[in-house]
Amino acid sequence: MAPLKIIGAGYPRTGTLSLCEALEILGYNCHHMDKILLDETQDPSIFTRAYTTKSAPDWDEVYRNYDAAVDCPSMAFWEDLFRKYPDAKVILTTRDSDAWYDSVGRTIYQHSLKEDVSWPLRLLKAREMSRAIVKHGVLKDYADKEATLRQFREHIERVQETVPPGQLLVFDSRQGWEPLCRFLSVAVPKGRPYPHTNRAGEFVDRIWWYKSVIESREGARGLKS
Repeated sequence: MAPLKIIGAGYPRTGTLSLCEALEILGYNCHHMDKILLDETQDPSIFTRAYTTKSAPDWDEVYRNYDAAVDCPSMAFWEDLFRKYPDAKVILTTRDSDAWYDSVGRTIYQHSLKEDVSWPLRLLKAREMSRAIVKHGVLKDYADKEATLRQFREHIERVQETVPPGQLLVFDSRQGWEPLCRFLSVAVPKGRPYPHTNRAGEFVDRIWWYKSVIESREGARGLKS
């Protein structure tokens, strides 16, 4: 399905899952951390290697089932992807910087500190990827709030400086459908409120749900073998 038509450049915890669900309502097949966990054609270690070795994989192959990509891990490669797919539209999700910092601390950063080798291998590989790209990568200075907020702002500036205005949407999920649909030249879905999912309070429940789904699949395969 590649080339990508939409590249999400926004950091995690800026409404990326809501955006992904919105794009899927609009007919796109959207890559997100969710897909790393649930799509068995996806290999988290490909992104880990790409980030740690700075060597690009075959992006067409990586995104062969997708035409949009947001959130981690894709956002860490947004410049590489934009060079690869220069006609793509870029969506930069953002939010209040202090609220974003607090949300990260209560979710992805806190969870990345935990370890449980009894969890399914797929989850462990995804956690290894998240640690490499987020905890030890784009958010490696998280303990220094001032430095992290400065980096957050500089990232926004970098995207705005790099992407031509006609190809860039700076988007806050509170804005809802109108700016997104106008940017993509599509009609606003009738009777469908804009998604608002994966709030901080739901994060841990989602992790346990992923674990349950993956274990159920592995158990079903075990029964068939």
